Amino acid sequence: MIEIRVVKHEDEMEQLVELFRLSFGRQVSEKFWEWKYINNPSASSLPEVIVACDGGKIVGARPFLPTELWVQNERILAAQHCDTMVHPEFRNQGLFNRMGEYALHYLKEHNYLLSYGFPGPMSRAGFLRQGYRVVVPTEIMFRPINYQRIFSKKLKRDRLGKVLGYFCDKVIVNKKRPVLKADIEVEIFDTYVQELEAIDSLRKTTVIDYVRREKNLRWRFDQHPDHKYKYIAAKIEGTLCGYAVISVQEQTNGLYYGMIIDYLVKNEDPECFGALIEKAMDELAKTGCDLMMLWVFSESGLKEELRLRFGFSSTSSFLYKRLIDPGYFEALSLNDQAMRGVNIYDKNNWRITHIYPDYA
Repeated sequence: MIEIRVVKHEDEMEQLVELFRLSFGRQVSEKFWEWKYINNPSASSLPEVIVACDGGKIVGARPFLPTELWVQNERILAAQHCDTMVHPEFRNQGLFNRMGEYALHYLKEHNYLLSYGFPGPMSRAGFLRQGYRVVVPTEIMFRPINYQRIFSKKLKRDRLGKVLGYFCDKVIVNKKRPVLKADIEVEIFDTYVQELEAIDSLRKTTVIDYVRREKNLRWRFDQHPDHKYKYIAAKIEGTLCGYAVISVQEQTNGLYYGMIIDYLVKNEDPECFGALIEKAMDELAKTGCDLMMLWVFSESGLKEELRLRFGFSSTSSFLYKRLIDPGYFEALSLNDQAMRGVNIYDKNNWRITHIYPDYA
């Protein structure tokens, strides 16, 4: 009989990492697992994970990532589900649902107020059966930088890709960008600096948003074992008006994506946002990345800035939505009374960037 129970991450890290390899066909290091689940500042002193055990062997796991979120002016503890996995030899036995039911009881008992995630195609139906609801599709805004490499990789025909890419690089990439206000000072940093202390004062207090405290950002970006990040700060007369985080990451297809992982702008000011994007694009272009991308499906005005001012396209447009499945964001309330009347299933009550998911 397979038992569903709770174990400590640090006690079973070797088994969990091996189960990840068997379940997803790719390797993660114990160092990465430790960073993600044990060193997380929102986790308990001895973080736990729900597992399915066949004797002493872990054949399934339902990890979650504790996250601090703002709900209006209160900080709450939420749980992002991620890395839910079942050993290939134990699938189709109901372990996914059994672990999910156990996890929801566990989270409620430990005072988590909501759970959310970005499920892949294999797990989407399972989470919906457990009560999660789709909040919004994850719309990606993107702008190709190196069309020659992109076409060559996608078409798998180097000569044709170079010809098509050369034309696009000349006509689209080199298009002149508009001049921004000169009174916005923009700086870039390799690690968190004290100039960023006021980040959370930029947020819109009517939506659910990530808590950008120093300890959270240092863990999420400065201490990441696999990726390197840079911070961008925008100021007007010495006062912070916006911030962003960028990173260049290699994809499984061999392309390099320049990612604007996170951004926050006071009052959604388009000029401040433009200054951040301008700096991010210039910095990412220096790295030789092939494509720039970010999530911006919570602020329609800023999305239009990206499209009209900087030439970004959207995966939700007619041309791309038939070809690309960027996924969706879903959530589940664990305590309606404690959520201060905020409807977590209304997309307008969230502000989401790539800082949320665990894979960027």
